[in-house]
Amino acid sequence: ADYELLRQDFPELYSLDNAKIDQWLLNNTAYLSEGQIERLSKGGDHADKLGMKDGDLDDYIDKNDKTSAIRIRSGGRAATFFAGKTYRFIKNQLVAKMIDVKGVGTHKLADISHPKVTGLLNLADALREIMIQRLIQRLIELEGLEHKVNTVKFYGIVDTGLQYKGKNPATGWENERCVLTLRQRNSRILDGYEGFNFSGVCPEQVIKTGPGRELRRLLVKYGVSAEFFPRALLYNTEDTDGVAMASNATTGILDDLAGTWNLQSDATGANMMDFTDYYVLPKAPLPPQWRMSEKALSDALCLERTPFVKIAMSSPALMKRVYGGKSDKKEAEQWYSERLAALSKDPKMKEAAIKINKETGKIEPFKPKFCMCWFMELDDSKMSIWAMKTAKDFEKSGESKIDILAHIDDSLPVSRVSNPPLQTFPTRGKEVLPAFLSAPILPDSQSALVPENVYHSGWEPKTKQKCPYGNKFLSMTPAEIGRGTYKLLISCIVPRPIALVSTVSAKGVRNLAPYSYFGAMNHNPPTVCFSPCRNRNGNEKDGFDKDTLRNIKETGEFVLHIMSKWFVDVANFSCGSFLPGEDEFELSGATPIPSTKVKAPRVEEAAIQLECKLAALHEIKDDDGLVKATMVIGNILVFHINEGVYDKNTQTVDAAKLQPISRMGGNTYGQTAGMFDLPRPDRKVN
Repeated sequence: ADYELLRQDFPELYSLDNAKIDQWLLNNTAYLSEGQIERLSKGGDHADKLGMKDGDLDDYIDKNDKTSAIRIRSGGRAATFFAGKTYRFIKNQLVAKMIDVKGVGTHKLADISHPKVTGLLNLADALREIMIQRLIQRLIELEGLEHKVNTVKFYGIVDTGLQYKGKNPATGWENERCVLTLRQRNSRILDGYEGFNFSGVCPEQVIKTGPGRELRRLLVKYGVSAEFFPRALLYNTEDTDGVAMASNATTGILDDLAGTWNLQSDATGANMMDFTDYYVLPKAPLPPQWRMSEKALSDALCLERTPFVKIAMSSPALMKRVYGGKSDKKEAEQWYSERLAALSKDPKMKEAAIKINKETGKIEPFKPKFCMCWFMELDDSKMSIWAMKTAKDFEKSGESKIDILAHIDDSLPVSRVSNPPLQTFPTRGKEVLPAFLSAPILPDSQSALVPENVYHSGWEPKTKQKCPYGNKFLSMTPAEIGRGTYKLLISCIVPRPIALVSTVSAKGVRNLAPYSYFGAMNHNPPTVCFSPCRNRNGNEKDGFDKDTLRNIKETGEFVLHIMSKWFVDVANFSCGSFLPGEDEFELSGATPIPSTKVKAPRVEEAAIQLECKLAALHEIKDDDGLVKATMVIGNILVFHINEGVYDKNTQTVDAAKLQPISRMGGNTYGQTAGMFDLPRPDRKVN
């Protein structure tokens, strides 16, 4: 136990010696949940796994001794106990001395159908989590960041006496000892994004700013990651995997969340917790015992998911580093293939892999069976090996021969890494997106320069550009989609899209025009907004409304489409300064098809077509009161999604197939490049 921390947090322990504090901890924390006791009882799913025989449970558990705790009804394994079994309310506020305990077992009503939901905690994972927590806390203190971000600290470990007889279904390891970890009080009940959330995994908005951002700045500086793919490998230098930034730097890797950080925190977002998913890169500016080897990094990037391998291959420096020192991409791909074949013959690797190709016997690139990524699975740092060995030794002897916390603390860094000096602009390659990631991806048959007037060579006005996925659509109302409307909408309205809006006047004249002041505003009801600016060619007699706005004022309806690369020339041509009454469908070559709820036609070439009803208009005026633009707010009545871009498994739009086009500055358009699948840890990968 960390007796100094315990005395600090619980003043009543100040005068007690360590042995008496041990007893105090056991009296207050050595409990299992009722749900877990059912699982250990005769007929329970864990009785045989832990070698429980008739009568053992009665000797092991005092069923008359119960304690008070805060417990979230989920598949988790933690509960917050009230020290002294007492609590009270003062002015509706809960007041108590608390200890959070991990490994107490699952709730009686938890879903335990998945074999990995054991409710128990093994000693090796507990040691790994404590050593990483103490490392992160030391780095926070060395950098003087305690006022910005902290960790939930551990009080100690309690041996439950339980031990698997054979394989632990949660980890795949043999004969593991089960323990409780004791840590400071915390709350994971987050209220704010899509209702209550009972998981500590930080959503993107929590780690983009504030404490989460400060922690990521710290971690990348010291070459520490909790990502599915460590993006620091794309920003580092030849000498170090740490990306140290000037203290005023705000861009680049700090805004790059594509690696998907598995950071967990309490409800405040300021106290980080659960550190089992962290690892340290080979060239991190930390003591060598914390770093994984270059071989482990290379093997991980041979076994990892194909999109990760493509990223590594796209970086010349990283490709050479991890794929046999090869500078030629074809040679690197050949080396990768041969190394994957060799790894597929290793029984340990095959045991850890989720998928094995039955025909070739090769491991199929994917995440490992028991970890979130292969970087964790293959972590061969001395500290990781120490945690495993210490756990194995304890499993055999039932006692620890070393002071665990002292060993960890002796291995911690004692000095900080200095930051670069203040600078006005970030250094290219470290704090901005690397050139090889930002370069446009064009078909091999095209030159690096897009033709001056059109994207597709030879295209002329009125020439149709067909959607490659045919013309079959899934037509769904928001009521039919239900709660899935949110994820469907945000997969439709992808980063910086362009609204291609079709309308029809009261007299039946069609209009089509693109708008870049556009975004999704809500998902229940599904709401979009775009803003036509003042018509510079208008006059006092005819008014200054563009045709789109005038038509919407007359009919209260419109259809909004997402622009895709295959018909960008058609869509772009529709933004010309045509006279009122001219039909942009006819002029550009766009194909009109009937809508189901509104009179305005849809554009057949567009893979996403959203029929909308006007909800509100908001005029944007300048200081003189002149209307400069009008925000058009509409509710989506029907989603029309081309079957070719719709993923039925996830019920979302596949952005890679949609090929959305974005609006940049001036006359420049952008295209989404370098996409890859990278789901969150709490979502199923299909």
